[in-house]
Amino acid sequence: MIYIAHGFAIEQLAAPLQPWLSASERERAQGYASQARQLQYQLGRSLLRWLVCSVTGVDASAVTIERHSSGAPLLTIAASEVACSISHKADAVMVAFGDADALGIDVETMKRRKRHAELIDEFSDGFMNGVEVRDLTTFYQRWTLAESVTKARQGKLLATLREPFMDYANRAIFHTELEHMFCCYAAQRQTTATKGFQWWQVTTTDRHLLTQQLVFETN
Repeated sequence: MIYIAHGFAIEQLAAPLQPWLSASERERAQGYASQARQLQYQLGRSLLRWLVCSVTGVDASAVTIERHSSGAPLLTIAASEVACSISHKADAVMVAFGDADALGIDVETMKRRKRHAELIDEFSDGFMNGVEVRDLTTFYQRWTLAESVTKARQGKLLATLREPFMDYANRAIFHTELEHMFCCYAAQRQTTATKGFQWWQVTTTDRHLLTQQLVFETN
C-alpha cells in the first residue's frame, strides 16, 4: 500500500504538526535563510512522520527522515528503509511513503506557465503528446507525472519529458483540488503489480488540532 497525505493553509498546519518534528529537524530548518523555506522543510518532515505513525502505529522515535546525497528525503522506519517523497508549493504540502521500489510525488498550481504553448510543442513527442494549450487539467497531469517520475528515479526533468508518458501513467494516481494538481507515482519492478493507494487530507480546527479525512482508497 502507498500512503499519501496533503494539506493546504500551511501556516495553520505548522502549529499542530510541530510535535512531529525531531530536535535535529528543528535545528536543521534554521539553516534556511528564508522563513518560507523553513516552514516548507518543517511541514514536509512533520507531516510525513505523522502519516507514518498514524497508519503503522510505530512510535515517532522509530521514524527518521534524513537527506539523501541527491537531496531527496530518506525515510527509515524501525531501522528499515522505506520509499518516500515530499512535495510542496507556497500554499500546499504533500507527502507519501509505502511499499514501492521508489516513490515520486508532485503538487502544482494549475495556471498557464511561461512558454506554456512552447513547452507543449517541445515535448509533443513525449509527455505532452496530444495535450491542447487550453486543457490545463491534462497538461498538469502530464507535468506532475513527469516531475514525480523524475523524483522517483532521481533523474533529469527535461529527459523525462521527452519519453512516452504511457510508460508511467499506469503506475500513478492523481487528485485535483482547489486549482491544484497532485500526483503520486510508484515505481515497481516489471514483475510486481502496482500497489493500492490510501490518500488523506489534513486540516486544522479552530483550536489548532489536527484532523484528517480519507480522500479515497484503491486496492
